[in-house]
Amino acid sequence: TVGCVPDCERDFENLTFCFRASAAVPKTYKQAVSSSEADKWKSAMDEEMQSLSDNNTYSLVPLPEGKQAVGGRWVYSVKVEPGGNERYKARYVAQGFKQVHGSDYYETFAPTPKMSSIRMMMQMAAELDLLVHQLDVKTAYLNAEIDCEIFMNQPIGYEQSSGNVKMVCKLNKVLCGLKQSGRMWNNVLSSFLKDHCFVQSKHDPCLYIYREDPETAFLLHWVDDIILAASSVGLQNAVKKWLKDRFHMKDL
Repeated sequence: TVGCVPDCERDFENLTFCFRASAAVPKTYKQAVSSSEADKWKSAMDEEMQSLSDNNTYSLVPLPEGKQAVGGRWVYSVKVEPGGNERYKARYVAQGFKQVHGSDYYETFAPTPKMSSIRMMMQMAAELDLLVHQLDVKTAYLNAEIDCEIFMNQPIGYEQSSGNVKMVCKLNKVLCGLKQSGRMWNNVLSSFLKDHCFVQSKHDPCLYIYREDPETAFLLHWVDDIILAASSVGLQNAVKKWLKDRFHMKDL
């Protein structure tokens, strides 16, 4: 019917974007720099390299004798932001499958919240008339110090040398792809919240509760995505400020 046309058009536009995005996203650095949108991918990679530099993610050193460098690769994606704008993203990630247990990593477990905890939190927010906001921690893993001595190949397209000596990245922070990255980031966030008087739930390690009579706040995180429910605008803004002062946050 005529009334269905706008919905059909929107569905068609969504399908067209998904197909175009999946078909156009490069799989390798070579594909990215030789594509018709090479300038956008180059800009995305430049942004990633700047982020790695700003966070002191690694130091360039010669590969020590007897050490093996972990590989790395570029991963590309196109995200649609609120408003419909497309954002080209590039991430340099570690090939963690090459890590050796007992040398490159030890413990790897990191929690994610139970769906029942999310439902319970939303129910509490509705019942207590709490304010609910969402936040995202940008480049979350880069906030966590590395727990092992790990050497990694330099990002393709951004290699630097020192004379005839091949240089590698000695990691200072964890990167996406490392086996322990999620755990190290979880430890950083958990310690930060506890330092700000949040109490970790005994039933779900991703749920934290803040109480200072008569104020209450619940904070639940799924890796780098955060849901915050607070009893007042003042408390909500205070918690956001704590987070923004420590991490690079995106307030959604």
